[in-house]
Amino acid sequence: MPLVHPGDAPPEPGYAPSKALADFVRCRDLTCRWPGCDEPATNCDLDHTIPYAAGGPTHASNLKCYCRTHHLVKTFWGWRDQQLPDGTLILTSPSGHTYVSTPGSALLFPSLCHFSGGIPAPEADPPYDHCDQRTAMMPKRRRTRAQDRAYRIATERRQNHAARQRAQVLTQTAAATDTHGPPPDPNDDPPPF
Repeated sequence: MPLVHPGDAPPEPGYAPSKALADFVRCRDLTCRWPGCDEPATNCDLDHTIPYAAGGPTHASNLKCYCRTHHLVKTFWGWRDQQLPDGTLILTSPSGHTYVSTPGSALLFPSLCHFSGGIPAPEADPPYDHCDQRTAMMPKRRRTRAQDRAYRIATERRQNHAARQRAQVLTQTAAATDTHGPPPDPNDDPPPF
């Protein structure tokens, strides 16, 4: 299926981009857009530059690829980013340093980096967000990796112990019901000596 440049297409409804838009953004970016990261775009998340909950559109000029690590760093560690209509990304660190990241396809496929329409201004009164009082938080493990491993080992040992006890009970009941062994074969004569 050919890749279609979104051009001046309107933003898509909903948070998740269509397959065609996702394919275009991944082909335009080629890798994670974080400076110095070379994770392939196929392994990356698509991130809204202006958050969708804040009225950011699902549009090529508002989407870019970040690997999971850099997506979390950008979201939870105070980094800000600005995206130009051609896909150029301007990252600002918490300390104020700025980094410019051009799409990976800028040299190989420059037609993918042509102006893809400006980001429409967010609605004057965005829809009510039921989660606006909650702050974004870093995902946390319920247990440490060591605790997870110990839990898995203990569970497997309990299952093995229960299986051994069931096998032992079956063996004991079979032995109790079979006290005399099989009946002797009537054609079984003792060997001549």
